[in-house]
Parts: sequence; structure tokens; C-alpha cells
Amino acid sequence: MAFHTCITRTRRRLAALTVTLLATSTSLLAQARPAGWAIVTDGAGLHAGGGGVRMVATTRGFQVETGPAAILFDSTMTASGTFRLQATIHLFDPGARAEGFGVFFGGRGLGTAQARYSYALVRRDGRALLKVREGSATRTVRDWTASSAVPVWSGTVPGASVKYPLVLEATADRVRLIIGTTIVLDAPRSEVPSDGIVGLRINHALNVHVESVTLAPRAGRR
Repeated sequence: MAFHTCITRTRRRLAALTVTLLATSTSLLAQARPAGWAIVTDGAGLHAGGGGVRMVATTRGFQVETGPAAILFDSTMTASGTFRLQATIHLFDPGARAEGFGVFFGGRGLGTAQARYSYALVRRDGRALLKVREGSATRTVRDWTASSAVPVWSGTVPGASVKYPLVLEATADRVRLIIGTTIVLDAPRSEVPSDGIVGLRINHALNVHVESVTLAPRAGRR
């Protein structure tokens, strides 16, 4: 009788442990990525699994650590016409590397070999870039350009970060990257596909905190 009682108790404990592990696993999965967000890494075939990229929701935004370069997006965030895409990104120590990070827009066919999107990036040395991806090829619209408005990494204290408040503004005929009140990059809209999904692009081996990403119609016609 005691033997059967022992087995019964053991089974109950195992069942309770299983429920606890499942709950913990579910909790960890919920923290692993903000709801609705997808990750597409660069590479052959533009893999849509997000392998090698860590994206964790925090109390204010989310943390992203990349291995390969990737785009991150919520497919319900789409823009057309005139719009204003804002992202506030904090860069942690990038070492000696000058890798770009910022926003993308005009996304179509993301996660497929025919993916297309435009992207505006900044990097640690105070430069900004505007490019277009069309399938496996990329086209430079504005090459890396220095601007005093782009913060330069100067962190020396462990755990320090530098804040980059980015605004991508699409008017009827122009596309502009703005930091503060300064237009850092400017190009004709005809050169930059603009209508489609918007999101973030974070290049290789970077650690950033994304404080916010917002999309809104832009007031005015120009």
C-alpha cells in the first residue's frame, strides 16, 4: 500500500513539474519576441526564420542582438502616400566595427527571394546611408554621408549607450532621413520605393535597444 502511495505521489509531482516547465517555457517564448513581429535575416534565399538574431521584449521597447544582418517588422505596419516613420534606437558598444542600423520602408515580398524594400541607416562614425534591396541585389541611392546631426559613438563606461532618434519622412515627391531638425539624407521619391511594410534593419553583430517605433500620416502635401 505504501509502495502504491509513493508511486502516486511521484506521478503527481512529475505532473506538477511538467505543468511548471510548460508554463515557464511559454513565458520565455512570450518574452522572446514582441507579439506580431517577424525577423528576416540576410543570406541565400533571404531566410525568414530569424536564426542568429535575438529579440526580447522589455518594459520599454525591446532589445535586439544580431548575428547576421536582419530586418525586423510587424506586417500590420504598412505605409503609403505621405508618412512619417520614427524609431528611437540606443546603440551599445559596437567595438571597432562600423555597422549600420536604422529603418526600412516600402517592404514587399519580405522573406522571399523577390523581397524589395528601401532602408535608411546610420552608424557609429556619424554617417548615414540610403539603399534599396531588390531580391538579392542592392542599389545605393545615397552612399555613406557624414553629418554632424548623426551621433558618434563615444561610450567608455561599461553598459553605456548612444541614442539615435531617427525620422524617415516621405512627402509627395521626396524621401528624407531626419535627426532632430536636420535633414541628413534627401532623395527623390522616384528613386526610392516607399509604399509597403515598414520596420527596422539592424546589420551584423550589433546590440541595440529599440525604445520605440511609430508610424503616422504626415501632415501637409510636401
